[in-house]
Amino acid sequence: MSLLEVTNLRTEIDTRQGTIRPVDGVSFSVEAGQTLGLVGESGCGKTLTGLSILRLLPPGGAITGGSVRLDGEELTGLDEPAMRRLRGSRMAMIFQDPMTSLNPVRTIGSQLREAYRIHVGGSRSAATARATDVLGLVGMPRPRERLHDYPHQLSGGMRQRVMIALGLMCEPKLLIADEPTTALDVSIQAQILTLIDDLKSQLSMGVLLVTHDMGVIAEYADRVAVMYGGRMVEQAGVQELFEAPRHRYTKALLAAMPTLELDRGAELATIPGAPPKLLDLAPQCRFAPRCAFAQDDCRRTDPALTTVAPDSDHLHACFHPATEPAVRTEPSVPRTGADEPRGSETLVQLFDVHKRFGLKAQRPFGPRRAVHAVSGVTLSIAAGETLGIVGESGCGKTTIGRMLVGLERPSSGSVTFDGRDLSAQSPAVRRRRRRDLQMMFQDSAAALDPRMTVAALIEEPLVAQGVGTRRERRDTVRELLDAVGLPPEAAQRYPHEFSGGQRQRIAMARALALRPKVIVADEPVSALDVSVQAQILNLMRSLQDRYGQTYVVISHDLSLLKYLADRIGVMYLGRLVELGPSEQVYGAPRHPYTAGLIKAIPLPSAARTGVGPEKSVGLGGELPSAIDPPSGCHFRTRCPLATDRCAVEAPALTAGEGLHAVACHHPLTTELLTPAR
Repeated sequence: MSLLEVTNLRTEIDTRQGTIRPVDGVSFSVEAGQTLGLVGESGCGKTLTGLSILRLLPPGGAITGGSVRLDGEELTGLDEPAMRRLRGSRMAMIFQDPMTSLNPVRTIGSQLREAYRIHVGGSRSAATARATDVLGLVGMPRPRERLHDYPHQLSGGMRQRVMIALGLMCEPKLLIADEPTTALDVSIQAQILTLIDDLKSQLSMGVLLVTHDMGVIAEYADRVAVMYGGRMVEQAGVQELFEAPRHRYTKALLAAMPTLELDRGAELATIPGAPPKLLDLAPQCRFAPRCAFAQDDCRRTDPALTTVAPDSDHLHACFHPATEPAVRTEPSVPRTGADEPRGSETLVQLFDVHKRFGLKAQRPFGPRRAVHAVSGVTLSIAAGETLGIVGESGCGKTTIGRMLVGLERPSSGSVTFDGRDLSAQSPAVRRRRRRDLQMMFQDSAAALDPRMTVAALIEEPLVAQGVGTRRERRDTVRELLDAVGLPPEAAQRYPHEFSGGQRQRIAMARALALRPKVIVADEPVSALDVSVQAQILNLMRSLQDRYGQTYVVISHDLSLLKYLADRIGVMYLGRLVELGPSEQVYGAPRHPYTAGLIKAIPLPSAARTGVGPEKSVGLGGELPSAIDPPSGCHFRTRCPLATDRCAVEAPALTAGEGLHAVACHHPLTTELLTPAR
């Protein structure tokens, strides 16, 4: 008997627009000691499936059919007090954003003790001892001290460890992890997922891993279930699904993922259209409106899950399944101008730039402190190129971007544009120069004024700079909407009426309004599904060919930068530690930090599935504090090659003969390099 058995589960939510069914006839099982990956685009019903199992549905939501059995016990018929006894004891959930799930006004220790005493009982001292043990189990440094900390005092990775500890306080049989690493750096993501994988084996726990990242599925799941439009469309063992996916949606998801092997001169495969709204759906295959292989039968009937072969556990719901193996081939349509050389003229230059942010003293009349966000960065950006900046959170990437566009002034050093020092110019001149320097922010929903129409948002930079007449500005808005692939009627709508990918297109149109020479894109696709990511990346490259844009792309997604950027700069704790052509940086990294980042990338490939030595973390430990960084080389506290020299002498960024630049006393050579993955 399986640990968790979900059979024909149906969940409905009453809304103002009508009743939607985000979970519609879903069936799957999870064994003890097994990880089932639940994958699909946003809005497909993944999270609502997990919440339905726990009976934590939003207002208006209810389970209207089907069965959920945990260790043979039916859960759908239990009353609320009985469900409360189960949640946290026999089953638990790790939510996507720990900062909104943890109580900000209570210490970590009090929240852990509460979970233990509600379900197990016992004294405060026993609960404290258990909390300390579990924090140690999840790899929290100095666990006893952390009991007295508040959530805001911890890093993102440490907060996620606290969320896992909360879930494990009573050793549950089932753990539901809902996008547990979406907002984390690739190194912290690998640590968290490896931790869950190890605990699963130690505790013989079943794990339902909800994610849209096929690379995470390939490395950490034993079996995978693909959801689309509230329904299950494919289920299989991970290796079998990656080697021979049957449903056309699964194949499309895999094709849309940027990988380290992808040809930079080719466009990413995309999935046209958007997922269904799950309201008043017609009786047809829900993927048919977006499927290039749909036939008349797909538009008349919704296919049921069927087995690939009589004795197979590979299920799919497709009338015209794929039969060819999933070989990653590059799209045959080359990107226009992909092979044309980039300009060599230097457009932007940073010289020995430092940026420090002052902090209040910890005690009255105590010494003032400062965050060393950027420390001595020197960098040149050529006209027409795409420079990628990569590194963990807190390394100074975004601060560099904000200084490039004039939103921050360096504490020392200079930022020059077209040969002129931006920081030395008056505020009025800087405002005029800002038309040539624009920024795309990470959260488009927060960056776009919700009270303004799309037309007003795109037109606003033109009005602020006094560019054109009213008619000319309207013409510019129409041209830009067409350039980013939005219909003309979008101009009179508001940002909340669009999907995340469409809002990012609006942000791109707004950034292009003044025809800037440089666009700084800060994590432009980090919160988007892989299919929408592919659309935005293709759009950015096509607009670069059309308008001759220079991009600075800030990201912690190394696969994305490998595909998009001409050159890569790797930052660590305010310093640039490696800089070179993207192919060289990824093919032969010279800094141990870069090699660790690459090793931690989860790859969507059949070759990467399964447990083994390949499933390693790459980087250990936490990023040191930028308030009191380590002496000498900042990376030495996490570096396997560190020596006494690294503690007293900061390495300079230098290029060897025929090699790209690296700031390391012991740069990697061919013999020391981590094998390419």
